[in-house]
Amino acid sequence: MDGDSRSSWLPWIVAVFLLLGAAYFAVAETAFASASRNKIKNAADKGDSRAEKALYVLDHFDRAISTLLIGTNIVHIAAASLVTVAVTRLWGLSAVSVSTVVTTIVVFFAGEMLPKSIAKKYPERLCKATAGTLRFFMVLFWPLSSLLTLIGRGAAALTPGEAEISVTEDELYDIIEDMTEEGSLDEEQGELISSALQFGEVTVESILTPRVDLEAIDIEDSLEDILSQIKSQNHSRLPVYEGSVDNVIGILQIRRFIKAYLHSGKDLDLRGLLDQPFFIHQSTKIDELLPVMSKKRQNIAVVTDNYGGTLGIVTVEDILEELVGEIWDEDDVVEEPFVELEEGVLLVDADESVSDVMEQLDYEDPDGDEELVNTRMGEWAYEQFTAIPKVGDSFRYHELEVTVSAMEHNRIRKLKVALLPKAEEGGEDA
Repeated sequence: MDGDSRSSWLPWIVAVFLLLGAAYFAVAETAFASASRNKIKNAADKGDSRAEKALYVLDHFDRAISTLLIGTNIVHIAAASLVTVAVTRLWGLSAVSVSTVVTTIVVFFAGEMLPKSIAKKYPERLCKATAGTLRFFMVLFWPLSSLLTLIGRGAAALTPGEAEISVTEDELYDIIEDMTEEGSLDEEQGELISSALQFGEVTVESILTPRVDLEAIDIEDSLEDILSQIKSQNHSRLPVYEGSVDNVIGILQIRRFIKAYLHSGKDLDLRGLLDQPFFIHQSTKIDELLPVMSKKRQNIAVVTDNYGGTLGIVTVEDILEELVGEIWDEDDVVEEPFVELEEGVLLVDADESVSDVMEQLDYEDPDGDEELVNTRMGEWAYEQFTAIPKVGDSFRYHELEVTVSAMEHNRIRKLKVALLPKAEEGGEDA
């Protein structure tokens, strides 16, 4: 090959290497932007030297981004210039416009889109693969990247408004899940942290004791009937109503009532023993309600619906159980919410959420319906029937078969949920 031939091919060879350089910088940028820092740190803690280098880059991410920006612009401009020179020599200035369009398309697909797509799929692996060379470029471009970083920080300081949240709620859930799977957190700690994150989204409507289960005292009942009612249950406080449960007039402390009854007998004035009821709307968030109840020293809140009627009651214990799980005392009757009848078949309480039941069966909702998984089983079952169901009525949801197992006063109490083999899947059928 003579000198002229080599000189004609040399720009194209260099341009290909520059294109590979553009792909490298695109891969590194996307990989480090998408990688889980927690996974990289865990690998570094186990002695992975490449993960240690990647962790260094993540700890100096502003500097790394400036380096990647400089490198990307250098290879893009150099590649475009070389192609322009080569095309001009071969075909003249008339072909420059066409070569610019072609070069832009090639750089976009081969130097940006494809590398970034691959890096998005394998971020941790490619982080560790590119960390060593990226650290070299961070040192090489340090003076220029430092200048760019200072300019960027100065511009940010002049920009009004607060900084955006760096970690989203979904990312926090992913971090907790990763730490639980890798053993940094045990399962109970992971569930507690997840419950704390969800705490602010829960409303009293989803945790209250519903009206149909409400134990309440009629002010018109005789003292003997009230005493008999108190003996039949284990609550320390009961709401008192006049006329109907929609008209709660106070909260009766059982201990105070018994002391007063032993002292005054049939001359006891029940109205004088009542505490002022505390009313809240069904849409109230429990994270807002808890400090209010604590400040007012209220143990029970009466939950009202949109028409002012009594929907149920919620206690401080109900709220705390959303955070720490079920709280048992010596008077509680232990009842398992999930009973395994056979493999893949559960008997569940109607008050359990659809998500908890699916989790027990190790089943993932194919539709990914977030509204559904937060619904209670009894409510979901009622939505599937055109009339009040009877024991034995059932419906299908993909690979789940749900059957009404127990009813009480037109209310579903128990449901049997069976996970069917995939071959029997018949879609949603009520």
